[in-house]
Amino acid sequence: MENKEKFQEMLTDILEVARVQSNQLGMNEIKSLFGDMNLSEAQYEHIFAYLAAHHIQIKGYVSNITEYAEAVQKQELEEEEAMKESATDETSKKQSSKDSAYLQMYLEDLEAISAAEEGEEDCLADRIRRGDARAKNRLIEINLRRVVDIALTYENQGITLEDLIQEGNVGLMSALEVLNELTQKGQEKEFIEAYIKNFMELSIEEQRESNSFESNILQRISYIRNASKELEEELLREPTLHELAQYTKLREEEVIDILNMSADGVKTEHSHGSKERGHSH
Repeated sequence: MENKEKFQEMLTDILEVARVQSNQLGMNEIKSLFGDMNLSEAQYEHIFAYLAAHHIQIKGYVSNITEYAEAVQKQELEEEEAMKESATDETSKKQSSKDSAYLQMYLEDLEAISAAEEGEEDCLADRIRRGDARAKNRLIEINLRRVVDIALTYENQGITLEDLIQEGNVGLMSALEVLNELTQKGQEKEFIEAYIKNFMELSIEEQRESNSFESNILQRISYIRNASKELEEELLREPTLHELAQYTKLREEEVIDILNMSADGVKTEHSHGSKERGHSH
């Protein structure tokens, strides 16, 4: 479980690295980032394909589309989508309850902050440009309620309202850090709002990418599981790894990697001995 969480975190991190580098990465650079995880070449192939699917240019990588890619998209798609929707509905109910309590307390805290007076924001922006820290804190306070209002417009897009507000607050502070880059006065409000929205939208997109990756893995596992079941019914025994690889038109290493991602595994009989079945000598 820890390795899975670490792997997901590293995928998110590497997407951030790619964005900083104009959506370009080298194969060796990617391998060095995942170096301590001892991944196989087949697993790196999955990572490269995942990054390429998200418009990351990988220097030296040529996409290898295997025949199972199309089958993966078809196998159990409706079933997986139904399960996903059911899980999402349940999660949304829990998140909604949590968000309601959080939002209520948060809004109560915001009530204690005095509203901005006419022209105050423009004045504060000028003072911030001169390095006034107190003015910066005051402008943050004024915009906290604005962050909540913007977050509400992005609700129900796969990320909790609490997280949206947190991302928006980070965007708010980031905007004030580069306020000096805004040469045209009187546009501070629009500038800050654009930063807030951008941070929220990036967070939503990252969540979608993560969900897409997990869905793709589930589809691959389902594809192998169904293939194993069909072979077992045909052969009246558990298929060997070699037979399963031939049936799915995958390399044995790829089959093993996909099986290792499965929580319950898929039984196979290896002609040379299988770690799934163990040795009885």
